Amino acid sequence: MIEEAFDLLSWLGMTKGEKTGRPFFGDVSKRAVTLVLLSSLMLMSGVKLLLVYLIPTAYLEDDIVAVLPGIVGLLVALVYILVLERLLHDQAVSRNDEDEM
Repeated sequence: MIEEAFDLLSWLGMTKGEKTGRPFFGDVSKRAVTLVLLSSLMLMSGVKLLLVYLIPTAYLEDDIVAVLPGIVGLLVALVYILVLERLLHDQAVSRNDEDEM
């Protein structure tokens, strides 16, 4: 019965397969992860403050426009974290490859 349910969901890409991905911040030191996350918080608040400064006050009275600086700051911080995680992971992998040689 369970096998049939998994067969039905396999067309959605849901399988019982093993994990093939790599862990997020897998081979990176805890110090580097802490620095990336703290700098992303600073970047997020900086983008938010910049947008609040640039958007006229009259527009910020609207509910939708008032949340835009925070959302844009959050998206910028997320992209920053993803890019730096990938760069740090590639650097750690290349360092491990050099150590093995």
